[in-house]
Amino acid sequence: MARLKVQVCVALLAVALLPVVTVQAVVYPFGVFTTNGDYNDSPAIDVYMDVTNGASQVDFTFYNVSSIQSSLAQIYFDNGSLLGISYVENGPGTAFSEVSPMPGNLPNGETIDFYADMEFSIGAEAPPPENGVNPPPPDEWVKITFDLINGGTLEDVIEELNTAVLRVGIHIIDLPDGSSESAVNIPEPGTLALLGLGALALLRRTRA
Repeated sequence: MARLKVQVCVALLAVALLPVVTVQAVVYPFGVFTTNGDYNDSPAIDVYMDVTNGASQVDFTFYNVSSIQSSLAQIYFDNGSLLGISYVENGPGTAFSEVSPMPGNLPNGETIDFYADMEFSIGAEAPPPENGVNPPPPDEWVKITFDLINGGTLEDVIEELNTAVLRVGIHIIDLPDGSSESAVNIPEPGTLALLGLGALALLRRTRA
């Protein structure tokens, strides 16, 4: 615990020493909101996304570092006014496509007023447990790149994520008891939006 506190203090010091810059990257964890099985509130489920900027684009990269069997099989986007999908990039061990995932909406999403824009949703190809984003090894990931439209910037996208104008939902399947759960992104504290990539990596290491 003492070591973790030291790491967090060092990370915050790194943030304090950073110059004021535009947003480069923000990490968003996901919170499970369904109660389908024994693992719905388990801290062993650990899925997150990096939101980073490119040239007139924004990347959403999804990782699964859970310590239990699981597979991120579908990804859904609800609302948001600044995105136009460009392409999907599959990392090691993953195979996602822009073909509308099944089911059409985030399972149980209607209970939290989540209604997916199917043009922005992707799903793992069959069989999903094999082609979804699974825990390491290896370090699996999938990246969705969106074009920024209507004059939008990465800062605008981050603001929409932090105010729930834009929400991202995921369906996690193949849990040890055979259940599946749905989760949505958790808005991060505003200070993280100012992090440079080096300090962001330092903060992420405190997760271990």
